[in-house]
Amino acid sequence: MPAPSSPLRHRAAVWVSVLASLVILGFLGFRLEWETFLHELGGIKLLHLPILVLLVFAAFWIRALRWRHLLPTDASISRRPLLEATLVGFTASFVLPLRAGEIIRPWVLSRWQPVSFSVGFASIVTERVFDALMLMVLFGLTLGHIGEAPPLVAAGANVMAVLALSILALMIYSYLFSDRMVRFGERVITTVIGRRHPKLSGKLIHMIDEFMIGLRGISSFRELAWVIFWSVCLWLEIVLLYQAGLWSFGLDPSLWVGVTVCVMISLAVAAPGAPGFLGTFQLGCVVSLTLYGFSEEFAMAYSVVLHSLQVLCVVLAGFLILHRRGLHLTDIRKEALAR
Repeated sequence: MPAPSSPLRHRAAVWVSVLASLVILGFLGFRLEWETFLHELGGIKLLHLPILVLLVFAAFWIRALRWRHLLPTDASISRRPLLEATLVGFTASFVLPLRAGEIIRPWVLSRWQPVSFSVGFASIVTERVFDALMLMVLFGLTLGHIGEAPPLVAAGANVMAVLALSILALMIYSYLFSDRMVRFGERVITTVIGRRHPKLSGKLIHMIDEFMIGLRGISSFRELAWVIFWSVCLWLEIVLLYQAGLWSFGLDPSLWVGVTVCVMISLAVAAPGAPGFLGTFQLGCVVSLTLYGFSEEFAMAYSVVLHSLQVLCVVLAGFLILHRRGLHLTDIRKEALAR
């Protein structure tokens, strides 16, 4: 469970993240030819929007299906609360600073289902590791398809793919022999940095313990296989969403464009930014699409459509769920962060 930070440090982190987003938006906006941008924005085919909406919600449904396999099977958990908790969590990340949804999502699930907060949070940690692995694979594949990649870039792509598969193999081994891996990790951390940096050592050991709790929540090797399967399905579906966004502008580029957009957005929003990934999302779109010869004006128009659509769909659904359950997001945030 994450340690609470001081109010001053929290406020400083919020302001730094917001400032970073404003700088990015200012930089991108200064470079735009606004007339061209508005022309590109008008090229969206409105009949395609319902398909994009379905793809947005499909991604959250797949997340809910995967999350069930990351939790103990002896707990009686239905899929609907998992979907609702996921939507509420992402709503919090869209409207509150510093990815508050990562804490709120397991907390609301612990209120709605027989799952403790610690187990739920550990499952989120494990989920993020699987997402990082999939992103590494996609990033490795993408590097080899961006224009005429030099030999060094192609070699780097192969290294990324091999590294991701190696980490996956290590995770499977950790699942089968978790106690052995915990002891090994603690010995390595204590030996390397334990004496010089005891606080950092304690945090790293705590992270290992949380991750192993999450892995132990996967009740069988069959469940682990399902987690891997749904992780692959999730990221392929997200790629499809971004590719369909290009189709909605009347374009039919290579599927690798959608893959690259997915990767670059994921990397960009991982950086500190304002609530809703404002600025970082746009940066990911501009970087990825200009690699394939698209103008910055089109990339910004594309980002506005895809970003707005996702935010509106998720936030609307999240607040409807909260209203139906008689909850308020600000109260949930205070209680969840107090855990």
